Amino acid sequence: MIKVTLEDITYTESLLLKPGQTFDEERLRFIKNFKTLDLQAVPGSGKTTALLAKLLILEKHLPLEKNRGILVLSHTNAAVNEIKNRIGHHCPKLFSHPNFVGTIQSFTDNFLAIPAYLTKYKQKPVRIDDEIYNETISRIFYYNKKDFKEQEKKNAIYYNTNFKVLFSLRFVFKNGSFNLVKSISGDPLVIKTPPKRLKKFTKNEIDRIAEWLYKTKLKVLETGILNYDDAYLLADVILTEIPSYRGLIQNRFKFVFVDEMQDMEKHQFDLLERIFADDNCTSFYQRLGDVNQSIYSKSLDTEEIWKQRTEKIFINGSHRLSKPIANIVEKLALTSTEVQGRMKNNDGSDLTIKPLLICYDIERITDVIPIFSDEIKKLIDKELIIPNEGNKYEAIGWRKHHDHINKTCISDYWPNFKTNGKLKKIDYDTLEDYLKFIENGKQTLEANRKSILNSLNRILYIEGIRDEYSRVFTISKLIKYFKVLPNNEYDLLKLNLYNWSLAIENDTINIVLDEIKTYIPHFLNCFSRQINYSKDFIDESSSNGQVANPDESAQYFDKNGIRVNISTVHSVKGQTHTATLYLETFFSKGAGNYESERLQNQVLGIPIKEHLDNYKGGSVDKIIQSARMAYVGFSRPTHFLCFAVESSRANKLFKEIDKNDWDVIQILKTELSDS
Repeated sequence: MIKVTLEDITYTESLLLKPGQTFDEERLRFIKNFKTLDLQAVPGSGKTTALLAKLLILEKHLPLEKNRGILVLSHTNAAVNEIKNRIGHHCPKLFSHPNFVGTIQSFTDNFLAIPAYLTKYKQKPVRIDDEIYNETISRIFYYNKKDFKEQEKKNAIYYNTNFKVLFSLRFVFKNGSFNLVKSISGDPLVIKTPPKRLKKFTKNEIDRIAEWLYKTKLKVLETGILNYDDAYLLADVILTEIPSYRGLIQNRFKFVFVDEMQDMEKHQFDLLERIFADDNCTSFYQRLGDVNQSIYSKSLDTEEIWKQRTEKIFINGSHRLSKPIANIVEKLALTSTEVQGRMKNNDGSDLTIKPLLICYDIERITDVIPIFSDEIKKLIDKELIIPNEGNKYEAIGWRKHHDHINKTCISDYWPNFKTNGKLKKIDYDTLEDYLKFIENGKQTLEANRKSILNSLNRILYIEGIRDEYSRVFTISKLIKYFKVLPNNEYDLLKLNLYNWSLAIENDTINIVLDEIKTYIPHFLNCFSRQINYSKDFIDESSSNGQVANPDESAQYFDKNGIRVNISTVHSVKGQTHTATLYLETFFSKGAGNYESERLQNQVLGIPIKEHLDNYKGGSVDKIIQSARMAYVGFSRPTHFLCFAVESSRANKLFKEIDKNDWDVIQILKTELSDS
């Protein structure tokens, strides 16, 4: 087992902490422990930093005995990139074979799904991507299928039109065969007659609809176009059909670290447990997270994550939260977690800013964010918040938009609010979009080149041009195809790609667009084809003009040099703010409709666990969802927390709230009064 020395700790502190800071006993207990365990850590505990310290120490011991590796998994690419950015240049061995640092999805794709597909179909899958999968299955669904009558096809189309199952359908592997289910981890698909159909489907018609859907799904799988969930299906296949495969993965990875475990979906959790969680496992498996922050997982009771481990370590001290904020956050912890606020002022004194309850009349809802900004300005003027370039002020809510006038959402507080649609995509609707939306927003030559090649592959796809195996072209297949063409076609393509990539870097997209359009007929001629079905794709203007040049002012309120960003709770998970305004919003019905109704007792000081133990009403799941959302949102700020509640729901809070824990202001129809 790894022995951690004082020199190791001093080394990691010098790289990860500010001058003069050291790891406390809670973190050291985790850093020094390399056995199988669970780490339950409160928000702002420095959990990820402690993990990085452990990885820095492990780097010194690489390569491990028998060339075994280290596996580090997290839920998102952003979390993985944070690990790479913070310690990558100090850990060259960790980020190379036989180690793997990535998302749970990339791990499943590379170590399970692709090997399983190779074993079953003797070739690699073409693409693992939800968007391409949905496009492919919607096309194949309408293909005629052998031995089906026209009416049977119409029945299948009619069924899907009513129930819209096509994109959510999944296979599970059971008793050596594939079976249709409604969704991953969902119930078996049961075909029934749509209510509006006067004549019920016969049993034979129902069976044929099921068979049509089955053959559609199977055909897409056989073409090599997989959705992300299919990767877990194939993982199940290879682990079932090759029982020794699990041992191979364990032999590959001696140490396994899973960060943000609470964000895993049930199928992801089950896969990791299947591979690494039993008494005979030869890997040391550590799961890190905070069950109270589980706001992503829809299908997993996160109590399951932590109940099985006998070895548990807790980090209760938060270096993000002040004592007044930690006191509020602790009441929302579903696991009765103690949250110790250890955030201090620069001079070492305690932060004493009380959280603020803003009670507003609905007519003044658009004044809530500006008044939050004014309150920040008052704290700055009193030198309770010190202006700093790193300060971040955020107004956040659960629900972005709603189509019902009486159901409050973020856009009611800030009417210009709109989410930024510039998300990473592999395929777009027009050629112009490929040039405007470079992967990750990084206009580097490599990213530019990749996007241009993807646009050319898109044209081949639309024109129905496939490779010698009747499969769609990938970038590597396209390059391979051009390398063997006569007349220096490959050299011409390379030169064009370089010139176009460079031009995009210099923001001359319109010139590049014209040059690519000019080249496309020649490009298609290399396949003995001409422009036919792809004309609209090539010629149409971008349908995302508004996204490409978003109205930035819609995303923040700026006054007196204080910028308050407006966003969702989900989008700020993991972030640290100087001040956070939590905007209550409508979410479903049950135990009330808003956080202030479901969590009223917690704002008044009663821990949620104690409340639920004595709760006799229904919709417990809604209370739990609201508690987790508020726990995440309330635990973002270091200095100042505000909670905005509409007056009609704030009466009890306004009357009974403990003024030692909260300050309260009212925003009335005609005036603003302090209380």
